[in-house]
Amino acid sequence: MRKPSGPATCLQFAGITLDTINMHARLPEDKLERCRGLLTEFYNKRSVTLKELQSLIGLLNFACSVVLPSRAFLRRMIDLTKGVRKPYHHIRLTRQCKEDILLWLGFLNSFNGKSFFLSAKWLTSSNIKLYTDSAGSLGYAAVLGKRWFFGHWPDSWKSLNITILELFPIVLATEIWGTIMCNHCIVFFSDNHAVVDIINKTTSREPKVMVLVRRLVLNCLKYNILFKYKHIPGILNRECDLLSRLQVDKFKLLAPHADVQPTPVPSSLLPQNWKLKMFNALRYITRVMQNVSASMESFLRFFHQILWHSFPTA
Repeated sequence: MRKPSGPATCLQFAGITLDTINMHARLPEDKLERCRGLLTEFYNKRSVTLKELQSLIGLLNFACSVVLPSRAFLRRMIDLTKGVRKPYHHIRLTRQCKEDILLWLGFLNSFNGKSFFLSAKWLTSSNIKLYTDSAGSLGYAAVLGKRWFFGHWPDSWKSLNITILELFPIVLATEIWGTIMCNHCIVFFSDNHAVVDIINKTTSREPKVMVLVRRLVLNCLKYNILFKYKHIPGILNRECDLLSRLQVDKFKLLAPHADVQPTPVPSSLLPQNWKLKMFNALRYITRVMQNVSASMESFLRFFHQILWHSFPTA
């Protein structure tokens, strides 16, 4: 069989279709349909064999080559296979696993298995001037070039783990400035080792942390951003450090180039309007999926809502 083909503006390479006119990579239609079929079948099952689950994981792992940040929603499926040795042994599909299945269905339908070509250059925070920080019981902040925002923690957040507090402004920055980072490979810096490790692995054992990690991944899928984090000493993050401590006047003296007014943070994205419960948003989806005839249409409508707007808080 002859492998070479072309020249052409659209061809298949390693099982992926590359389109140089629309500048995107996409999954072939047969693999896309197989993914959708298996995911729908798995969602309606209580348990599957190890062999069946491994087959789905392998297929979704291939899909990750196009939908890059979606690996965050594959981790818990892989964890279910740990300690199971025989291919015919059954594995119970947990509620969290089914949550990931629903999100995968959303990825494949909303994006149709496509992703736009990313910039070949990894942009660092020094290039795009993006910094975030959080100060314990005081507040949070982010700076992007001349743009900046800050806020104070509500009482209900002040006792939360510092990892959650450090993650929040990172997620908020992608919500507010995602269009500026669109279609890029970006390196961000943090002075918190735990945050760097969690974001690079896109996983954590802490459910509340995963709420923010998953929101970050959804934002990166929305804006086609591939990201990684590196650690830096806190002394190099002086501007954000001042803002997170609510010292706005000192910040303006240190950064005279900054905008006069901060970027507004929508009220729906303020910390007091977030409920850090993993299954909060999907309670609605579970009810919708009980109606078989309208399940997919209703789910896609809801997935579009949570992807392009904000998660409901009730």
